[in-house]
Amino acid sequence: MSIPPSPTKCVICKPPKRLESIGTSVFLAGSIEMGTATDWQRDITSALSDLPVTIFNPRRDNWDKSWKQDISNPQFKEQVVWEMDHLDEVDVIILNFEPGTKSPISLLELGIYANSGRLVVCCPEGFWKRGNVQVVCDRYGIPLVETMEELTEQVRKRLEETMKKRRFESIWRIEGR
Repeated sequence: MSIPPSPTKCVICKPPKRLESIGTSVFLAGSIEMGTATDWQRDITSALSDLPVTIFNPRRDNWDKSWKQDISNPQFKEQVVWEMDHLDEVDVIILNFEPGTKSPISLLELGIYANSGRLVVCCPEGFWKRGNVQVVCDRYGIPLVETMEELTEQVRKRLEETMKKRRFESIWRIEGR
């Protein structure tokens, strides 16, 4: 019996899996809160699944809340290194700040990548440090939206622009210009 082809074009990568070639890519940074935040990553993955992109989702399927969050814990360190490695190499970084969460790691990531030119941020009314997020986004020219629909639209646009630019650069190289 043959397996029907997947209706999605995207490749989804979750820790601890690593890929050799990623192509156009996006990282889903933002509220997880040790698994208590809504699974917004599932929804945005579904919304982008028709694109030929790699989606890095740090929401680990086998996360164990009992893991000590210390560099001496190999599982914890593996997770953090996986996230840092992929944040450094993707084309687009989504940062979603969910109301009702604290998201300290996401705030840290906003600071680290604010000047990268690769962020798209969603921070609805109700996120406890929304004002800080607004000021950082304003200072660094980071697109800031308030809904998942707007976030999906902004990210899709950014990914499509990246794919178009890469196609043009490939044609340019092939023709020897």
